[in-house]
Amino acid sequence: MTNQPTKSQLEMIAVDVGRNIDKMWSDWKWQQKNATKDVRLLESYFINIDSGFFQNLYKESGDRIKFQITPYVLYQIPKDISKEKILKNPWFRQFFPQGKLYTKGHDAYDGTDNWENPEEFPTKILHHKYDNRVLIRFRECLGYCSFCFEALGTLEKNPQERKKFSYGNWEKSLDYIRKHPKVEEVIFSGGEPLLNSDSKLENMLKDISEIKGKDEKPKIKFKRMHIRALTINPFRITDNLVNIIKKYRINEIALNVAHPSELTPEFEEAVGRIKEGAGRYAPLLVLHTPLLKGINDNTKTLWELFSKAYGMNIKPYYLLHSMPHTPFGDKQRVSVRDGIKLLKPLWRTKSHVALPEYIIVHYDGKKTVPLELNGTPEFQYTQNSEGNPIVKFRNWKNNWVEYPDVKDTIN
Repeated sequence: MTNQPTKSQLEMIAVDVGRNIDKMWSDWKWQQKNATKDVRLLESYFINIDSGFFQNLYKESGDRIKFQITPYVLYQIPKDISKEKILKNPWFRQFFPQGKLYTKGHDAYDGTDNWENPEEFPTKILHHKYDNRVLIRFRECLGYCSFCFEALGTLEKNPQERKKFSYGNWEKSLDYIRKHPKVEEVIFSGGEPLLNSDSKLENMLKDISEIKGKDEKPKIKFKRMHIRALTINPFRITDNLVNIIKKYRINEIALNVAHPSELTPEFEEAVGRIKEGAGRYAPLLVLHTPLLKGINDNTKTLWELFSKAYGMNIKPYYLLHSMPHTPFGDKQRVSVRDGIKLLKPLWRTKSHVALPEYIIVHYDGKKTVPLELNGTPEFQYTQNSEGNPIVKFRNWKNNWVEYPDVKDTIN
C-alpha cells in the first residue's frame, strides 16, 4: 500500500497528549501542527478497535477525501471506545470517513455543485447571489466535516483549479465590490476563514473597510464571518484575533455546530473571549446547525443543542436541511418532512427565540421550510419521473425549483 504512515508518526499519535501540557495544548498553531491527516494513523490511538477498521476507511474513501483531526477533537472521543460505540459517536460521524462514497442515488455525490452557479462568481473567490451581500470563499479548513456542503471545493483532495482560493483574485474582488453600488455587506465564509493568519485577516478587513461609496463614506456597512473553529480548534480565538474583530466591527459570527457535545468548556471560553474582549462592539453570535442522521435527528438532542447555545447568549439561527450531493449523503440525510416532525414538538412549548429557522439551501437560494406536514400551495412534496422523492417550491425569485429529498422514516 502506498503512502503508509511512518513509524515516528504512529508513535506521535499514540502518545496521549491530554491536557497536561497546557501551554502547547491551548496554542491553536500547535493544535494544527499536530493534527492527524491520515485516518490510518489512528489505529495506534484507539486501543480497543482493530487496525483493519481504519485501514478499510482509508481504502473505501479516505484516499479521495481530505481528513484532518486536531488533538483537541481526538480528545473528545475516548481512546478506549469500542468499535460499536465509535460508529455512533457524533464526533466520529462528523469528521471521519464514513465508508464508501454515495455516488449512485438521485441525490448522490456525483460531481454536482450544491451551492454554486458559475454566473454568480465574478471572480474565483467572490460569490454574489443576493443583491446587497457577497461572500468571500476560503477553501481550506482547520478540519474537514464528512458532510461538507462545499465538498467539491474543500473536501476533495484534488479540487478543480477554479475552486481554489487565490489571493491573486483579491484585488479583482475588491474592484467588483467598488463597482457594484448595491453591495453593502461582505461575508467571510468557508472552508474556514480563521485558518488564515491574523495578519492576513486584518489586511483583508482593512481593504474592505477602506472602500468608499459615492458619498466618500465607508461603502461596506456590515461584515460577517461563518466559522467552524470553535468546534475544531477553539484556541484559535486569541486575544489578538478578538482585537481585530473589535477593530473592524465584525457584525456577526455564525458558529457551525451540529451536536451539543461540541459545546465544551473550551467552546464556552472562546465565546467569552469574543464577548468580553470586543465589549460594546462584540458581534452577534448565531448558530448554524446541519440536520444529520445519526447525529442530531431527534428532538431531545436538537433542544439540548439549542438551549445550551441560547444559555451562552448564542442565537440558534438556521437548522439547515442536509444537502444532496455530499460524500456520505445516504448515511447522513433525513427527509425534509422528518425535520418538521422533529421541530414541531418544540414550537410554542419552548422559548421561541431559542429555536432556529428551518431552511433548505438550494443552489438558487435559501428557502424556509413551512411547518405544515402536507406542504403548502408553494411548497409541495412529490416525486420525479423516476419515483424519487423531491420537493418543489417557489423560491425568492418567484421561480419554481426542485430539490432532491429522501424517504420519510419518522411516523
